[in-house]
Amino acid sequence: MPSYEAVTPRAGRLRAMTGLTAQEFTALLPPFEHAWLAYMEDHTRDGQPRTSRRSSTYETSPLPTMADKLLFILTYVTQNPIQEMPGQLFGMSQSTAHKWMHLLHTVLNQALGQQELLPARTAAELATLLTSKQTKGGPTSPLVGMMVLSDRSTAQPLQKTNRNTTAAKRNAIRSQTSW
Repeated sequence: MPSYEAVTPRAGRLRAMTGLTAQEFTALLPPFEHAWLAYMEDHTRDGQPRTSRRSSTYETSPLPTMADKLLFILTYVTQNPIQEMPGQLFGMSQSTAHKWMHLLHTVLNQALGQQELLPARTAAELATLLTSKQTKGGPTSPLVGMMVLSDRSTAQPLQKTNRNTTAAKRNAIRSQTSW
């Protein structure tokens, strides 16, 4: 079963599983833990409102540490496998994996939202995001840093001919189906 401790020494493996470097993963861990604690203070693991007792980590949890929880949900979100695969990887049944996925996906969205890292879902949200970034002194567009003037193409130009060329000619054949 992969755990964060087993994956961390191999940075390429962590990047392949989650899409994040080890530094990015460790930077996301504190906001994720804060979102987890805030969610579990008000909700049970099944998503129901918490009424009586406080949340506690049980000894036989398939995801005992916060890093394991983050590794699990990032692996699921980036790879998008069927639910049986993360269950097998992390040593749990498909139904247990399903419960953890829904719980941790909510927590991950809260953690990313607190850091303003969630993507805009509508044009109005994008406009609001871009104007807020512009007033904060950031670039006006997220793509500005990627835009670079390009030189002329080094590909050789195509030869022009005076002949009319037909690339392909296809006869239409009507289907002979009986009703």
